[in-house]
Amino acid sequence: MTLHLAILREPYLSRVLSGEKTIESRFLRIRAAPYGRVAVADQLLLKRAGGPIVASARVERVAEFADLTPHAMTDLIARYADGLCLDDGFSAQVCDCRYAVLLWLGEIALLTDPPPLAKRDRRAWVVLDV
Repeated sequence: MTLHLAILREPYLSRVLSGEKTIESRFLRIRAAPYGRVAVADQLLLKRAGGPIVASARVERVAEFADLTPHAMTDLIARYADGLCLDDGFSAQVCDCRYAVLLWLGEIALLTDPPPLAKRDRRAWVVLDV
């Protein structure tokens, strides 16, 4: 099992915490984490963008996609729209991405005493060494 730090912006973090959003997604222009780095049963620490770690989740399923075209990206987002809960127009923001990682989340739990973490860079995903 690997531990990951996932940075989420609103309204997506609230949608995950409420159970409305069941699939976390990362759309990437290059092959970078979490692509190729996440497996079933890995743990995620969910951190509010610009804020603290607020929850944890367990990865129940992983799907990775490569060599995506804008058309394929649009189809992918449409196929998983219910679980992704993305805002209108999101497809246009990621149409030039070539890679996608979809993570089905389970065992989501709010953390009352989150672990301390000094993160100062702009990465939205970090594989933690523990």
